Amino acid sequence: MEQNKITEVTRQEIIDLIIMGFTDSGTFEDVRIFWSGRLDETAFLSRIYNLTEMHSTDGRFSNAEGDIWQHRINNYDWEDDWVFYDGRFKVKIGSDINFLRFITEMFHPAVRDEKRNWKRLLELINELLRIDGFELYEESHISGRSKYAWREVWNKNKVGEVQSSSLATKFNSEYINLQIKVMNDSIDTNPADAIGKAKELFENCCKTVLMELNVPIDEGWNVMRLTKEACNALKLTPDHISETAKASDTIKRLLGNFSAISHSMAELRNSYGSGHGKDAKFKGLAPRHARLAVGGAVAAVLFIWETYEEQKGEHGNG
Repeated sequence: MEQNKITEVTRQEIIDLIIMGFTDSGTFEDVRIFWSGRLDETAFLSRIYNLTEMHSTDGRFSNAEGDIWQHRINNYDWEDDWVFYDGRFKVKIGSDINFLRFITEMFHPAVRDEKRNWKRLLELINELLRIDGFELYEESHISGRSKYAWREVWNKNKVGEVQSSSLATKFNSEYINLQIKVMNDSIDTNPADAIGKAKELFENCCKTVLMELNVPIDEGWNVMRLTKEACNALKLTPDHISETAKASDTIKRLLGNFSAISHSMAELRNSYGSGHGKDAKFKGLAPRHARLAVGGAVAAVLFIWETYEEQKGEHGNG
């Protein structure tokens, strides 16, 4: 089981913000924004959980939907913060994903009360989440209103720590963008680290493509072999280009460069990157060399990943 990154301290502070309220920006008045927004609690929770399949804590009812009605509407004998401590919903004690789903849903356009200062609450929650490597961000719009999602972010207080979960589920465009930012930020200050991360990004991209396409991976494969297998799986080798295709020779030369890029990444990382110990006389490359390595890796990764995404869409696997 993956270890949670959002600490119990952060979770409790966010819960306190929601339950106890906060000082509105520019005023001294405490503002409280209820967690279910404009919806009743059952309607809100049903957006995240299947209440009819969750057990009841009250023997008179067959499921969670029944006892929520009994204790929050009929008798009103549960406290307003009951959901955060109810073990069935695992908001405070469950996974990061479960906690973030709950918090994010509070700011959905169909849920939030536009008359309340929900934006200030969002800002305060993000300040807390970013300490542990997450944030809520504007993903899209519904009827002209911002719709939010969550993502992992680079935490400068945790230098060298990759804020990602299982590659099989987390390697995506957002992950790529995060790694590009990390590499670019370290080019001038730590070229060796940038080179190491460039090779890791390339390697992780190939591994994820192979996993997603159900291609068995040998633990002994190096980055060159991973690149070869990923390109074969995506039909991105010179042999897959028809002689009748326009500019076929040019395309074949470009695709042939993938093996050269992966080989160069491995050599640079072994000689100058952050992955191997260096002696006292070691002298690293200049930022311009790291910039070249990062640029080559990024171009290759984006091409491979966009090819995979395009093929996945064509085959209806999205």
